Amino acid sequence: MDSDRKISVMLVDDHKIMLEGLETLLSIRSEIEIVGTAQTGEEALERLHSVVPDVILMDIRMPGMGGVKATEAIKELHPHVIILILTTFDDDEYIIEALCNGASGYLLKDIDGEKLVQSIDEALSGNLLLTGKVAKKLALNIHNKNSGFEKAGKELELTQRELDLARLLIEGYNSKEIAEKLFLTQGTVKNYLSDIYTKIGTNDRAKAVLLLKRYLLT
Repeated sequence: MDSDRKISVMLVDDHKIMLEGLETLLSIRSEIEIVGTAQTGEEALERLHSVVPDVILMDIRMPGMGGVKATEAIKELHPHVIILILTTFDDDEYIIEALCNGASGYLLKDIDGEKLVQSIDEALSGNLLLTGKVAKKLALNIHNKNSGFEKAGKELELTQRELDLARLLIEGYNSKEIAEKLFLTQGTVKNYLSDIYTKIGTNDRAKAVLLLKRYLLT
């Protein structure tokens, strides 16, 4: 993104005090511009008729259309919009459904302001953002899965090493970080990732993460 261009952000939360707090917190950042707020999923979709932000911070539980359904609807209309779930709820079901519906991260509201801004920036760079507690839940879920999963009715096998990489990929680590954690070269990691992408049927990292979340976390 052009360094001179501000990051446009929309805030979606049914609690007015939370909206006002987030708006105050983020508005003081020179690199961020708040372009809209909404208190329901339906209202967020309506706002998108007039402005499409770079990033949406989305609550999970709201009257009417909640964050999961809103994320799905928005990503269908505007696939390039980054949606970060920002909530107090860390239920496994919410986490998995939100990520599978296209959210680029799942953050808890106890996150500090500096980390929130950093998360927005990292999400725009293509990283998957998860707070520590959420990441541990997903890692445990994946760890308990075996190496096979269903894809279009066919059994697709991942080796243990590929599962190790898939787990780190879903947790948001980039190739360099995966290499460091698994004591591999970046070239080897890229080869493993290429094999994983081939088995899944996509060469797009974001789509691969989404599919791995869907296959391994449900």
